[in-house]
Amino acid sequence: MQTCHTRVVFRCSSLSIFLIIAFLCEPILFAQKIESVYINEFESGKTIYTITNRTYTLDETTYHFLNEVTRDSALTYLKITFYQPDSLNIKIIAPETFLHEITEKKEDWLLFIHGDSKTFEQAVMRGYDIQHLHKINVIVFSWPTKDPNYNGIKNFKNSKMNVLKSLDHFEGLLTFIEEFRQSNAAFSNDKKLSLFIHSLGNSYLENLVKESRNNAYQDFIFENVVLNAAAVNQEGHDKWVEGLSFQENIYITSNRRDFNLKGVHIFTKDGKQLGEKVLAPIAQNADYIQFTEAVGFRTPTGTTHTYFIGEVADESHTIKQFYTELFHGKKIDLNDKKRFIKREDGVGYDIIF
Repeated sequence: MQTCHTRVVFRCSSLSIFLIIAFLCEPILFAQKIESVYINEFESGKTIYTITNRTYTLDETTYHFLNEVTRDSALTYLKITFYQPDSLNIKIIAPETFLHEITEKKEDWLLFIHGDSKTFEQAVMRGYDIQHLHKINVIVFSWPTKDPNYNGIKNFKNSKMNVLKSLDHFEGLLTFIEEFRQSNAAFSNDKKLSLFIHSLGNSYLENLVKESRNNAYQDFIFENVVLNAAAVNQEGHDKWVEGLSFQENIYITSNRRDFNLKGVHIFTKDGKQLGEKVLAPIAQNADYIQFTEAVGFRTPTGTTHTYFIGEVADESHTIKQFYTELFHGKKIDLNDKKRFIKREDGVGYDIIF
């Protein structure tokens, strides 16, 4: 049996060597735990709204959402109620009912698109985590990203193919959210609507622009668009980011020691990832916030990639506040020297832990 000697690895100065050994010892590099971070704090009866393009089956009274893109052009709209750690009440509702119910909530909203290697349940629970910690209403877009037949990079590549297969679904999602924006009078007052895309989920946005499918979304939809730890090539990103026009602000986060993203560019043909290292030219319509000094490399390695909830956000008031403000549609005061330091290389700001 092969064993991992992590103590030896941690003495090594090369993160690349650590990545190679990690792959040899643990084939599912991008796997996530089923449970949520704050599950013990959830109140029974709390609901979250979810939209998915996954195929599903019905076994007696239980829905099973699979890691396959539905061939149907229509999305599935869900109201999910949490009762206990192993009990989610999943109810499929009509789009009109879904729209009516979320419009009744006259508060700030966040559309969350998750990254790679998430089962349907994991994606929903991640939405619950965000909703709980940052006190924001969340709509989860759950897309197929965890095939039980693949591990690690093979799964990652399969998920990228699922994005290309389902750009029509992403367009349908944006059309629905645009209707939500227009139909909710609260957004005409002081309430906000933002978009948070994590990791590989950013591939949807990139391909939307590159295939010239964003022409229909010229109207204002989101206060903030957050490209978080984006698992897309950083080279040339400025062109497609500058093609986005349905938002007021764009924020791009990165961590040069992001363990997951280093794995992508080392073990695939992809280059440096946008959420890993940003180089000029940069998009003129975006603000860049780097987490290398605040987060850097640490264990467990997932914290280098997911720092909007969990250990980092729990320990750093600055980082938690940053994401809470983003999710609630606020413009970040990057001139606040207690929270941000302007980088000498001209690529955005370092956030202070």
